Amino acid sequence: MIHGPCGNLNPKCPCMKDGKCKYKYPRPLLNETRTNTNGYPLYRRRSTTNGGFTTKINMKIYNKYESIVVNNTWVVPYCPILSKIMKAHLNVELCSSVSAVKYILKYIHKGSNQAMFAIQNEDEIENYQNGRYVSSNEAIWRILGFQIHDRYPTVIHLSVHLENGQRILYQ
Repeated sequence: MIHGPCGNLNPKCPCMKDGKCKYKYPRPLLNETRTNTNGYPLYRRRSTTNGGFTTKINMKIYNKYESIVVNNTWVVPYCPILSKIMKAHLNVELCSSVSAVKYILKYIHKGSNQAMFAIQNEDEIENYQNGRYVSSNEAIWRILGFQIHDRYPTVIHLSVHLENGQRILYQ
């Protein structure tokens, strides 16, 4: 799968924002896959001198077709097996840092979903109600019995003791 091309080759591409590709294409050429500081991979993209490939594609730019040479900097990472199973183009990225996983899970368990709804009624107090519903993510989390909330270290509320009062023993 090839991204774009965008940038100087096609400045009116939909992915362009403030003169740059918002998906950071073309990607830099690297001899080996590395992990950046955020835990996301920088995939190996070989240059033509190091075994990489180039190809010509015909692309519509400014209402006319042009032949453009693209190399490994434009390749989108994908999983052919998932693309075949889902019958769709899927971009696959590996995130391996704790902060990336926390970022993803934050949106799954960000709290209860709520809605405000109106009831046609004569009673002004009962006219507006606040309601709560359980989303599919939260429902399956509860059905499978996973913890919804957790505190670490455990916080224990201790009652106040007067001097020479009863003793507290810790093990």
